[in-house]
Amino acid sequence: MTNLVALVDRGLIRVTGEEASPFLQSLVTNDVTKAEADKAVFAGLLTPQGKINYEFFIVPVEGGYLLETGRGCADDLVKKLKLYKMRADVRIDNLSDETMTFWLASAPETTEGLFACYRDPRYEKMGYRIAVTLEGMKAFCSSFDACEIDYYHLTRLQYAVPEGGYDYAFGDTFPHEAGYDLLNGVDFSKGCYVGQEVVSRMQHRGTARRRVVLVSSLSDQALPEAGSEIRTETSLMGPLGSSLKGQGIALVRLDRASKAMASGNVMKAGDVPVTLTVPPWANYSLEVEEA
Repeated sequence: MTNLVALVDRGLIRVTGEEASPFLQSLVTNDVTKAEADKAVFAGLLTPQGKINYEFFIVPVEGGYLLETGRGCADDLVKKLKLYKMRADVRIDNLSDETMTFWLASAPETTEGLFACYRDPRYEKMGYRIAVTLEGMKAFCSSFDACEIDYYHLTRLQYAVPEGGYDYAFGDTFPHEAGYDLLNGVDFSKGCYVGQEVVSRMQHRGTARRRVVLVSSLSDQALPEAGSEIRTETSLMGPLGSSLKGQGIALVRLDRASKAMASGNVMKAGDVPVTLTVPPWANYSLEVEEA
């Protein structure tokens, strides 16, 4: 049987109404009109200064859209959306207590009990996400073997696909720094949205100095806790995010990391020697650029 992971840290918000599409389109980083029944859109809601406040997947349902986001911030996201709602014909409901989100490495063979099913749009090897109502859980889950959530995170860490709250701080990270430009999280041709000017400026000027890298332990030691600095004796690279079994994600200063690797300096996360590599989806490098 196929391994099924319950993403207990994820919640669902439903946005419905005649103006649901233009309402979301005016707020988020991606083009919601590109969302299809089995093809979610990955997007963020930014601060006016262009930093990520919330991130989510958007998938159409009858009468509107589902937003899959972190369960811990679902209530806050609902409040934020209602602040922007004004007089728009939109209804916003938190369905987190009525649904469960699951993850599968491949498309499910059964649709019984499904509320929504969509491929993770960030990277081609990130599998499928399934929303199920509590009433439909028993019928759906009976076709699979239950698996711990670490199984999902190990896949995510293998490809260095970051998630807010685990690998970078909300309210303190630009979309380019979190890889939104390369993980299908931004549409650069859509109309205005909150924080759009900053994102466009970083895209055209190429000013993202911090980027996502894969961190690997060079010893049998596990990587230290999230927030531990990756550094050499003389330079700070950036903080470690989440990690499991010697693999982790970090947002680092590319210029500093590149110089450290070129000079052969030992890099450590806490006290653990590490090496840094570029994710398979990235178009940047850790090589020192010649003047």
